[in-house]
Order: sequence, then C-alpha cells, then structure tokens
Amino acid sequence: MNRSPLPFLFLATGVLGLGCARGPEYAPVSGRVTLDGQPLSGAAVVFQPVAGAGDDAGGFGSTAKTDADGRYALRVAGPTDLAGGLVGKHRVSVTTRTAESPPGSDEIAVKGAERVPARYNRQTELTFTVPPAGTTAADFDLKSK
Repeated sequence: MNRSPLPFLFLATGVLGLGCARGPEYAPVSGRVTLDGQPLSGAAVVFQPVAGAGDDAGGFGSTAKTDADGRYALRVAGPTDLAGGLVGKHRVSVTTRTAESPPGSDEIAVKGAERVPARYNRQTELTFTVPPAGTTAADFDLKSK
C-alpha cells in the first residue's frame, strides 16, 4: 500500500510550528540588595529587558521591593501575573524614592529621599542576565561613594 507523505509533513510542520510560537520566557529571580554592606530595605528594584541587535526585547520588565533584610523576588510588570524576569540581559535600577499618582490624575508625585546614588537608578550602570533556569543570587552590593 502506497501512502502519501503529505499528512505526515503537515503534522510535523504543525508540531514544529508550536515550538517556535512560544511567547516570552520568564524565570524566577530573587536576590539581595545592600548599600555599603548593609541591607537596603524598602527599595524598588527594576529589571528592564535590553534588546539585542536588530530586535526588541520581546517581553515585559519586572519589579520588586526589598524587605528589611534587602531581599527581593521579581514579579513581571505587565498584564500577566508571573513571578520572575524575562530570560536575557537587563538594565537594573534601584531606588528608594516612590512615585504616586492620585486617583483619576495624570500627575505623578515623587516622594521620599533617595539614598541610592544616581549611577544605580537614573543613570544606572547595573546589568544582569537572567538565566533560563532562573536564579536566587541576583545580588547587588551598592556603594554610596
């Protein structure tokens, strides 16, 4: 009996296509932030994906707030409720200032004193590459001088 290979080819193409059509890949990310060797509590940690040459980053950034011991665990800042960060390279910023917007207003008020030098937030020098398996060691030891 001579069967046509076409049904098999369509099935194989469909299965391969499903593997290629995956969305952005996120992995769990946590760590600790210190300033001059002391835990930095109440700081916002922001991971912003960095696009590769000729493409966009392909996913949302992530944020977290440090606890009393400076520890944090990222959550995706987008329409999804996922833990972690987009796999790949990120610019990282850390700030102790907060931004608030009154209900129904487009105005944003920045509050609090900044304890972190600008080189770690507005002019950040920090980067981190999120590995596919995630990490519990996304630690940042910041220096005030």
